[in-house]
Amino acid sequence: MGKNFLIKILVLIIAILLWMQFTLMKIHEEEIPVSIKLVNMPHDLVLEEELPEIPVHIRAKGMDILFLKLSKTHFEIDAENFKYGKNKLNFTEKNLVYFHRLQLDVLNIDKSGNLNVSMDKQVEKNKAIEIQYASAKDEEFFIENKITNTQQRVTVKGPLAVLNAIKVIQTEPISKKMVNDGKLSVLLITPDPKAELLKDRIVFEVTQTKIINRTISLIPIKFPETENISIIPQKVSIMVRGPQEIVEKLDNNSIIANINLAKVRKGFTEVKFEVPAGIRIIEYTPKKIQVIENK
Repeated sequence: MGKNFLIKILVLIIAILLWMQFTLMKIHEEEIPVSIKLVNMPHDLVLEEELPEIPVHIRAKGMDILFLKLSKTHFEIDAENFKYGKNKLNFTEKNLVYFHRLQLDVLNIDKSGNLNVSMDKQVEKNKAIEIQYASAKDEEFFIENKITNTQQRVTVKGPLAVLNAIKVIQTEPISKKMVNDGKLSVLLITPDPKAELLKDRIVFEVTQTKIINRTISLIPIKFPETENISIIPQKVSIMVRGPQEIVEKLDNNSIIANINLAKVRKGFTEVKFEVPAGIRIIEYTPKKIQVIENK
């Protein structure tokens, strides 16, 4: 039983090999897609879109067709005279590049598709840098400890249409852990695969800021005029903490105090504050504001 099974397997393998030999030596007609390669392209131009593949109808032995598919067959087109905008792709069988030992007949080259290719200008532009933060706490840290050279710009190279669409170059998310001896080395993120950053990293300088506390008094408490109410008291004092250069410029108009009507309990409620970026509220008094409905 086992011997008969092995014989059957051997016969099947021989049959497959004979069929493959017959198929590979037989003449076939087949249509294959062939890519396009541009040579001598002007250095100030770049492809705006991918080049199409051209269907080519050929006659050859199965073996040659197999090698043709496995090899780097392409149409080679001289782009030396290409200009900005649309250019027509002109080619014939003479432009077809393939392994010279292959024997094949080119029956037809399908040129019915779009044979225009768009070229864009290859340019360089300077773009502003936009800093990304790893977390809200890290953003607060860099508000307190200022980056002094944030106005740096980076040069980007690429197609004109691509660069025109890029407004800023973003950094990787930065954190306070990345600061070393007052410097911050940051990776820049390439915004488009067609764009090239002439440098992919930038160094920021971080200055240590003095953090201070300060109490600001007599801040008016605001509430909707449409509400028929009175409040006691009408002003509040607040202690804030933040960078010295910001805190010292604050006055009672820099901070907005709003009555929290959503949390009125037994005639009393709290105050909500709006403070400048980088400023943190330590405490405020009074904690409770009396709300009186006018009769």
